[in-house]
Amino acid sequence: MSMGRQKIQVLHILSQNLANPEPQLVSSDEIARRLRISLPETELLLKVMNDQGVIESNVDHRLSLITRKGVECLRQECVN
Repeated sequence: MSMGRQKIQVLHILSQNLANPEPQLVSSDEIARRLRISLPETELLLKVMNDQGVIESNVDHRLSLITRKGVECLRQECVN
């Protein structure tokens, strides 16, 4: 699966969290499991996405939330 497709899938996972009355941070373990990729690969992907501003994650990229920019990106299915 391409990195662009993985980014879209991460945004989908994080956007589903917004349906909760009190959205919680999503663990990188959960994202890795759902994408069926390794934890180190997931953490690198989350770092890139955090740097792009489409998600916010903690320092070690173990917990993440989607940003407004990420929601907009998901609507447009941007993959850059």
